Amino acid sequence: MRKSKNAKRERNGERGISLFLVAAGMVFLLGVSALAIDVASLYVGRDEAQRAADAGALAGAKGLVDSGCVSGGAGACAAYQPLATTRATSAAGQNTVGTLLVSSLPGACVSVTFPTPTSPAGDPLVQVRVQRTTACGNAMPTFFAKILGFLSGDVAATATAEAYNPSSSTTGPTICVSCLKPLLVPNCDPDPGHVVSAGNANANVNCPVVPGVSYMPNFVDPTNRSIVNPGVTPTGVVGEEWTLHTVSGPSQYFVVDTGCGQGNQTSCIQGCTTTQWTCGSLLDTVQGAKAGQFDKSVDNLIHAKAPGPANHGQDTIALAGTPAAPVIVGGTNNPNPAIVGKTITSSDSLVTVALYSGVDTNGLPVQPGIDQVKIVGYMQMFIEYERKQGTMGDVQIKAMILSVSGCGTANGTCGTSGGGGGGGTISGGGGSLLPIRLVRTPGT
Repeated sequence: MRKSKNAKRERNGERGISLFLVAAGMVFLLGVSALAIDVASLYVGRDEAQRAADAGALAGAKGLVDSGCVSGGAGACAAYQPLATTRATSAAGQNTVGTLLVSSLPGACVSVTFPTPTSPAGDPLVQVRVQRTTACGNAMPTFFAKILGFLSGDVAATATAEAYNPSSSTTGPTICVSCLKPLLVPNCDPDPGHVVSAGNANANVNCPVVPGVSYMPNFVDPTNRSIVNPGVTPTGVVGEEWTLHTVSGPSQYFVVDTGCGQGNQTSCIQGCTTTQWTCGSLLDTVQGAKAGQFDKSVDNLIHAKAPGPANHGQDTIALAGTPAAPVIVGGTNNPNPAIVGKTITSSDSLVTVALYSGVDTNGLPVQPGIDQVKIVGYMQMFIEYERKQGTMGDVQIKAMILSVSGCGTANGTCGTSGGGGGGGTISGGGGSLLPIRLVRTPGT
C-alpha cells in the first residue's frame, strides 16, 4: 500500500514534463525553421541583389560606350558619368530584392561609383552596389527568427562592369566580328577640326590630299592602334558625320567580297555573314557600288522608301542631351510598328564596317576587284541615307560615326590574340561595336 502511494507521488512529480518537452521542441523547431526559411530567404535576397547590381553595372558601362567614352580612365569620362549613373540606377531599379523593387528602396540602398581602372589602364569602370541593410534603413525582415530576437538581416551585392576597348592593348583579347557589312572605309578622319601637321605620327600620308589640308589624321594610330581622337565631336569622332563616296577622295569606300563575289551584293548587305573577321584579316575587294545594285540594297537595309536626305521612313539619329550623346528614333517604315517615333537602342541602320590603312597590302592605291586590304580596326556607324550624285554615278553614303576600335598592338585570330589573350567574337551592328563585360570587383 505504501509502495502504491510512493509511485503515485512520483507520477505526480512528473506532471508538466510533457509541456516542457513540447516547448523545448518548439524552440528547436523554430530555430530550424529560422535556419531553413530565414537564412534561405536572405540567400535568395543576396542573389537578387547581385542580379540587380549586374544589370545596373552593365547598363552604366553601355552608357559610357554609347557616349564614346571608352578610354582614358574614370577622369576622362567624368562628363558622361551622370548619363551612366542614370542608366545604371534605372536598370538596377527594375529588379526586385525580397519582393521590393530596387527603384522603391531608399536612395542610400543603390550607389554608382566609377573606380580607377588598373588593367587595362584606359578602360573605364562602372561599379554598382545594391543593398538592403540596417545602415541604409531597409534591411530584409525575418519571419521565424524574430522569436529568437533577430528582427532583420542585411544583404548586399556589388558588380563592376568595364567598357572594353582593345585599342593599344598588349594582353587583352582581340575582337572578332561575325556580322561585318561589306564596306571598307579608310583610316582617314575627314573632320577639318582634327587636322594634324606634317611629321605627326597620327598623320596618314596614305590619305588623298584635301585642298587646304596638309594631312588627314588617322582614326586609329598606326603605331599603337589607339584611338587618335576619342570621345564626342567636335573634339572626338563619336557623333561625327561622314559622307562616303565611291569616287576618289579621302572618304572613298570599297565593297568587300563576303561571299557574294562580283554578283548581287543584296544578301550580304542586308544580312550577316557567318565569317568571323579579326584584326589583320586580308579582305578581297569587288568593283565598288557597281556590284549588284549596291545603292538599292542600302535603302532596303535601312528601310528607306527612296534615296536622298529627306525622311523616307528610315530610323533617324541625332546628338541630344548634356553632354550630347547619339539618340536613335524609330522611323515610320521600321518593320516593328511598336517602336515608330520612339527612342530605341538598336536599329538595322547601325552597321559595323572594317577600317583599312588607305592603301592595299603593297602600299599602293587600291584597285577594286584586284587588290586586297588588311583590317586595322573597326567602325560602328549609323547609315542615315544613300544617294547618287554627279555624272560619274558617285554613290554617297551619309553616316554618323558611333564608335571606333583599333586592333591592339598585335594582330590575333578568333580564339587567340597576338597579345596573348583569348579572342572574343561579337556581333556587329544592332548593339555596340565595343563590348561591355562584368569584371572582378577591385579589392575583392
